[in-house]
Amino acid sequence: MAEPLPTEALRRPWHGASDRAADPAVVVIRLQRAEVEALMAWRTASEGSEEQARAWRRLAALRARRVALMPKSAAARLPPLPDAPPGALSAWQKLRRRLGLGPR
Repeated sequence: MAEPLPTEALRRPWHGASDRAADPAVVVIRLQRAEVEALMAWRTASEGSEEQARAWRRLAALRARRVALMPKSAAARLPPLPDAPPGALSAWQKLRRRLGLGPR
Protein backbone atom coordinates (compact mmCIF):
# COMPACT_ATOMS: atom_id res chain seq x y z
CA MET A 1 0.00 0.00 0.00
CA ALA A 2 1.17 3.55 -0.75
CA GLU A 3 2.08 5.91 2.03
CA PRO A 4 -0.62 8.47 2.85
CA LEU A 5 -0.01 12.02 1.67
CA PRO A 6 0.84 14.61 4.31
CA THR A 7 -2.06 16.85 5.23
CA GLU A 8 -0.25 19.89 3.76
CA ALA A 9 -0.25 18.23 0.32
CA LEU A 10 -3.99 17.64 0.52
CA ARG A 11 -4.81 21.26 1.32
CA ARG A 12 -6.23 23.25 -1.55
CA PRO A 13 -4.06 26.30 -2.36
CA TRP A 14 -6.92 28.76 -1.84
CA HIS A 15 -8.03 27.17 1.40
CA GLY A 16 -6.54 27.68 4.82
CA ALA A 17 -6.25 31.45 4.95
CA SER A 18 -7.66 31.32 8.46
CA ASP A 19 -4.40 29.83 9.75
CA ARG A 20 -2.43 32.69 8.17
CA ALA A 21 -4.24 35.58 9.84
CA ALA A 22 -1.05 37.65 10.17
CA ASP A 23 -0.08 37.28 6.49
CA PRO A 24 -0.36 40.75 4.86
CA ALA A 25 -1.90 39.29 1.69
CA VAL A 26 -4.70 37.69 3.73
CA VAL A 27 -5.23 40.91 5.67
CA VAL A 28 -5.51 42.89 2.42
CA ILE A 29 -8.14 40.48 1.08
CA ARG A 30 -10.14 40.75 4.30
CA LEU A 31 -9.89 44.54 4.23
CA GLN A 32 -11.10 44.53 0.62
CA ARG A 33 -14.15 42.52 1.59
CA ALA A 34 -14.89 44.85 4.51
CA GLU A 35 -14.45 47.82 2.18
CA VAL A 36 -16.97 46.38 -0.29
CA GLU A 37 -19.46 45.83 2.53
CA ALA A 38 -18.97 49.43 3.71
CA LEU A 39 -19.46 50.69 0.15
CA MET A 40 -22.71 48.74 -0.11
CA ALA A 41 -23.87 50.22 3.20
CA TRP A 42 -22.98 53.71 1.92
CA ARG A 43 -24.94 53.18 -1.30
CA THR A 44 -28.03 51.82 0.43
CA ALA A 45 -28.20 54.54 3.09
CA SER A 46 -30.47 57.49 2.45
CA GLU A 47 -28.77 60.53 0.95
CA GLY A 48 -27.26 62.90 3.54
CA SER A 49 -28.18 60.77 6.55
CA GLU A 50 -25.98 60.11 9.56
CA GLU A 51 -25.96 56.43 8.57
CA GLN A 52 -24.46 57.34 5.20
CA ALA A 53 -21.84 59.56 6.86
CA ARG A 54 -20.92 56.74 9.26
CA ALA A 55 -20.63 54.26 6.38
CA TRP A 56 -18.43 56.68 4.44
CA ARG A 57 -16.11 57.20 7.43
CA ARG A 58 -15.79 53.42 7.80
CA LEU A 59 -15.11 53.11 4.08
CA ALA A 60 -12.37 55.76 4.25
CA ALA A 61 -10.75 54.15 7.31
CA LEU A 62 -10.75 50.71 5.70
CA ARG A 63 -9.26 52.13 2.50
CA ALA A 64 -6.47 53.83 4.47
CA ARG A 65 -5.61 50.58 6.27
CA ARG A 66 -5.72 48.62 3.01
CA VAL A 67 -3.53 51.09 1.10
CA ALA A 68 -0.95 51.00 3.89
CA LEU A 69 -0.45 47.26 3.32
CA MET A 70 -0.51 47.32 -0.48
CA PRO A 71 2.41 47.98 -2.85
CA LYS A 72 2.41 51.55 -4.16
CA SER A 73 1.72 50.45 -7.75
CA ALA A 74 -1.36 48.44 -6.73
CA ALA A 75 -2.63 51.20 -4.45
CA ALA A 76 -2.38 53.72 -7.29
CA ARG A 77 -4.77 51.61 -9.42
CA LEU A 78 -7.57 51.65 -6.83
CA PRO A 79 -10.65 53.65 -7.81
CA PRO A 80 -11.16 56.85 -5.85
CA LEU A 81 -13.53 56.90 -2.92
CA PRO A 82 -16.93 58.49 -3.50
CA ASP A 83 -17.31 62.07 -2.33
CA ALA A 84 -17.94 62.45 1.37
CA PRO A 85 -21.55 63.25 2.26
CA PRO A 86 -22.20 66.53 4.07
CA GLY A 87 -21.23 66.31 7.71
CA ALA A 88 -19.03 63.25 7.31
CA LEU A 89 -15.77 65.12 7.81
CA SER A 90 -14.71 67.61 10.44
CA ALA A 91 -12.88 70.79 9.43
CA TRP A 92 -9.55 69.20 10.37
CA GLN A 93 -10.27 66.10 8.26
CA LYS A 94 -11.25 68.26 5.29
CA LEU A 95 -7.97 70.17 5.57
CA ARG A 96 -5.97 66.94 5.78
CA ARG A 97 -7.70 65.61 2.64
CA ARG A 98 -7.09 68.88 0.79
CA LEU A 99 -3.38 68.69 1.70
CA GLY A 100 -3.21 65.08 0.54
CA LEU A 101 -2.66 63.60 4.00
CA GLY A 102 -5.91 61.69 4.24
CA PRO A 103 -7.54 58.90 2.23
CA ARG A 104 -8.54 59.74 -1.31
